[in-house]
Amino acid sequence: MADAPIPSVVAMLVCDHVITEMGTGKKSLMGIFEAIAAPTFPWAIAFGIYAKLVDAEGDYDVLIRLVNLKDESKVAEMLAQAKGVSREAAWELVVNVAGIVLPEPGKYEFQLFTNDAFLHRVTMNAVNVPGGFQWPQPKLHQ
Repeated sequence: MADAPIPSVVAMLVCDHVITEMGTGKKSLMGIFEAIAAPTFPWAIAFGIYAKLVDAEGDYDVLIRLVNLKDESKVAEMLAQAKGVSREAAWELVVNVAGIVLPEPGKYEFQLFTNDAFLHRVTMNAVNVPGGFQWPQPKLHQ
């Protein structure tokens, strides 16, 4: 795996869930977000991560790490092995995860690595909303 080139990240997004269409392999990202609101902490979350990479050819150990930026502490790690078929073709990475616990409100970061090389990061804010959101939202009087 040391001979594999370091890929470049074209896109990396966090969402509620990534769906892969069986017939075409096309990806649909449902509920793209940059922040999560919780009525209390610690709070368990479910999410999907989509990343599109180029210049990937060969075998890769893939690591996605979630860290709390307050102190760089590791919250979770997701490991996988993947194969880049050709440097001319884009490579899509899809991860759907449930049950990751955010210990407190604050800013978190998803970090993407291949073969121990850092590639990209995406941040997410976790905010405390006591009582949760009301739905439907109250109408403002003008």
